[in-house]
Parts: sequence; C-alpha cells; structure tokens
Amino acid sequence: MNPRLSLAAAGFLVLPLSAQVAEWPQFMGPDRTAVVPALDTKFAWGDDGPEVLWRTETGPGYGGVAIKDGQVFLLDRVPGEMDLLRVIDLETGEDLWDFGYEAPGRLQFPGSRTVPAVTDDMVFTVGGQGRVLAVGREARDVAWEVDLEEIYGGELPMFGWSGSALVVGDTVIVTALGADVGLIAFDAKTGEERWITEGVGRSHSTPALLTLLGKQQIVFLSTTYQTSGQDEAAPTTISSYDPEDGTLLWRTETLLTRLPIPPPVQIDDERFFVTGGYRSGSTLLRITQEEGEYEFEELFHIARGSQVHAPVLHDEHLYLVVNENWNHTRRLKAEGGLLCLGLDGVEKWRTGEKPFFGRGNLLLAGDKLIAQDGENGTLRVMPATPDGFSVLAEANLFGLGPDERRDHEMWAPMAMTDGLLVLRSQEELICVRP
Repeated sequence: MNPRLSLAAAGFLVLPLSAQVAEWPQFMGPDRTAVVPALDTKFAWGDDGPEVLWRTETGPGYGGVAIKDGQVFLLDRVPGEMDLLRVIDLETGEDLWDFGYEAPGRLQFPGSRTVPAVTDDMVFTVGGQGRVLAVGREARDVAWEVDLEEIYGGELPMFGWSGSALVVGDTVIVTALGADVGLIAFDAKTGEERWITEGVGRSHSTPALLTLLGKQQIVFLSTTYQTSGQDEAAPTTISSYDPEDGTLLWRTETLLTRLPIPPPVQIDDERFFVTGGYRSGSTLLRITQEEGEYEFEELFHIARGSQVHAPVLHDEHLYLVVNENWNHTRRLKAEGGLLCLGLDGVEKWRTGEKPFFGRGNLLLAGDKLIAQDGENGTLRVMPATPDGFSVLAEANLFGLGPDERRDHEMWAPMAMTDGLLVLRSQEELICVRP
C-alpha cells in the first residue's frame, strides 16, 4: 500500500440503476473532442423550444457532467462546506445516489470546476481544493483518496484545481501542480502511484490525450509565470508525456497566456492548436522529428482566443468562442463572438455581438454546432460551415432573455448522448431532447 494514500468511507443511498446505456464518460466526451454523431432530427422546435425531460436544482459551479450507463454524474458543491458527487437518472432526472465529503473554505468564483471521469466500476472526481476521490459505483463508497496539497505539495491554483481527471487504460491522471510534482498517474482500481512528473508550473487546464507523429501522448499546457487575470500574454509551456510511464517526450514554449485553461486540440498527426484568453490569442503548431530530435513550427498566430473552452474541429475549420475579459463590455462585444477559423489562419466569419455567446461552450453533432450561451444559457443550433453563420433553432431554456445585461456565467461544458443534451446554469441542471 502506498503510504501516501489515504482511505475514507461515508454513508450512501442505493437505488435501482437505469437500464439505458449512454456514454459521455469524461471531460469533452467519448474521444475528448466534444464531437458526437449526427442527430436524427430537423431541430424544428417551434416557439416552445426542444422537449425538456427534466430539471434539477444545483449549487453554483462551472463543472459539467459525465454520462454513462444511463446515469448522469455531477460534482456539485455546497459553498464553503462540502463537495458532493451526485448521480442522476438520465431519463427521469431522479437522484439515484450521492456521496459527499467535507471541504470547508471558499474559492474565487464559488462552486465546482471539473467533470467526473467514469469507468465501468469507478467515478473519479477532482475537487477545487485538490482532493481526488475514486468512488466505487457499486459500493457507493470511496475506494481511494488523495489530497494533492497535503500529500504532493500541490499549490492552490488561482481559481482552484480546475483540471478534470483523465482516464487512460487502467490509470487515472491528475494535475498536482506543486513545485516538484506536475502530473500524477494512479492505478485506477487501487490508487497506487504509477508515475509522477517534475513540476510544470501553474495551470487550470486538463491534460489532453493526443496522437502525434503516430504516438499516443499526454499534452499539457502550463506556465511558470505568475498567473493573473491581466490581459497580457506570457510564455506558455507545452509538455508531452508518455502515458505508460510518464517519461517526458518533448517540451516547447510559445507566447500565449498567463492562465492556461482550454486544452490543446489535435488537428492531424503533426498539427495541434492552442488557445487562451486574456488577450493571448491562438496558435497552430506543427511538430516534426528529425534524427530523434523534435522540432516545432508556428504555422500561424491570431490575436483572438478562447478564454474558457477548447474549439471544435470540422472539415478543416475550427469553431471557437473568442470572448474574453477585454471584449466583454457592451461597447466592445463586436470584437468577440463565435469564430470560424480556417487552418490557414484566415477568419471565415465571426458573429461579434449578434449573437455574442458569452464564455459559453460548443459541441459538434455531425455537421451541426450546438452552443450554450455563456451569459444567459440560450441554446442554439447552427450549421458548421465556413460559408456563413446562420441559426437553425434557438431556445431560451433558463428564462433569461437575449437582452439580459448581467453575465450569469453559464460556463459549464455540455454533455450529449443518445440524443439527449445536458446543460447547466448556476442554479440548475437541464436535460433536453434537441
């Protein structure tokens, strides 16, 4: 037994499991790209919008849900008191069971941050204060637990631990973010430490599993500069690790952001895209290898970037919401919006303030973009095409009009499976059939 491992137990409630099989098992979906197959629907909602299957109240937060075997998994939070893993029936919205643990204290922007990662028998959560739990789905009990700050010297990020757990095979990978420890891989069943990396600096990003140059690798964005909300670019470190043993494969640096949040996006076997907020922009990079040495080429850099969410890729174009602190005022909203970007670095179209989209998120279903407005929660469906922007359907699901002036910070990533879409506001979780 790893002496640095702590075990815990708590009460639980057991209810029948749903028989439906459904999969969005971790952050950004089944293959971590926020892409699902096309939906068999014409999005003919009418004035009433799509069918709402259920609503349930939540605490405040920015963490989205995972979905597996007809169950919805949400890490919720009672501000100042505890973190709460909730398991909800996908079809009915009924609370099946929950598991809570004391987590006193407050973070900037209250609430949960991360998406659970779910396997056949475990749920892995990362709390904003750095506690990692593996909860058995059958036992509804903690199989193993690690405090990243206490055990590994992790340093509380500016907005709390915000990177979701990444499951690769039989390991689960999390970000410790200490002076001497960066990423850690644990045995998913036992919690035994498989490998650790050296310190990587600061980050709010989730490790991404990419395949570059024919090799699967974990690519992670961080910075050694002091994180801040200032609108100023800073050198960002991009590190790649072998998922088998944590060996550093390569490392490069590019001028990007003081506060890395969106993970990198793979374009093909050689190219990957990185983006950030705080006026840091976005960059397309190419990696090559000559005689064992890695080389990097910046194919383009643009001034616009996504502050919170990774873009989606479709037919040689990237779609990203380029709203940041600097253009979030009413007089500058025309500088933001949803952007269609060619892989040549050329902007094909951008919506500006009509509509603005806030710091909302996207997913791709076939050739349709589905977006939740980050300011008021409006759900929109749009063709993913460089030919121009249009809206196929939209609905005001949370009762806030498009002219609502306050940003309601609906920044949690959506999840979709079996034709059902789950969205979150700061007060409730909604499941719709778009």
